[in-house]
Amino acid sequence: MNLTKFVCFLYLMVVSAHAQSTNKAFYDDRERGWYWYEDPMEETEEEQENETPNTSSSNLTATEIIEKQRKSFNEALSAAVVNPTPENIKNYLAITQLINAQAERFSEGFKRAIWVSPQYDYTLNGRPTTNQAIAAYSQAKVKVANQSLEKIASEKGLLYFFRSDCPYCAKFSPVLKQFGERYGFTIIPVSLDGRGTKEFPYPKQSVSMANQLNVKVVPATFLVDPDNNTVSTIGYGFSDWSTLSAKVLNANQQMHQQGVQ
Repeated sequence: MNLTKFVCFLYLMVVSAHAQSTNKAFYDDRERGWYWYEDPMEETEEEQENETPNTSSSNLTATEIIEKQRKSFNEALSAAVVNPTPENIKNYLAITQLINAQAERFSEGFKRAIWVSPQYDYTLNGRPTTNQAIAAYSQAKVKVANQSLEKIASEKGLLYFFRSDCPYCAKFSPVLKQFGERYGFTIIPVSLDGRGTKEFPYPKQSVSMANQLNVKVVPATFLVDPDNNTVSTIGYGFSDWSTLSAKVLNANQQMHQQGVQ
């Protein structure tokens, strides 16, 4: 082969290779990519619609990104339910995975921020969440309540209306008696039928007092302040120990507010 034919052959080979290479992106041609840069081929609108929306676009606000994710999720879910093809289900799972990962990042960031920002940690100001902390919180709360009830008992008494044939009174009377003994309350029992019970064998009889306090249901319990001649309703019906404690504290608070007014 002479020199002229050889040069022509090389020219045809180069032209052919260049023509073939124009149909693929630079990153598919490793050798070409080392020597010059080419912009990747732009995706068509149809190809972009088939992909998960790029919610990290700087042109969108955070609210718009979340709204776009919500719409994408709802559409993917609807498509998977209505037409559960493998493609639709995979698309739904992909979007779900994206949202779950985003939520996990937020949760982790939230937790780390709370660790170093005690002013935002509601568990330090309210009810804790861990078992040991809850136990300590409950013990501290009970201690404060006990101290408050003992102080109230030193200043005020309990007025108790009941009937000897009332089944609820029969259940509540032992609780009230033990409650009074524990905190030092003076209990004034008043029987509406004139008969006593095991816990309160010698009750007073005062229909006028019951009418004055509008006692229609028994058992009925009131907090009495003899120094200021004031009465505050504790409650009606049966109450267990913890509920009774809360009701007495509430009645005392209500009495105090009425005195302030």
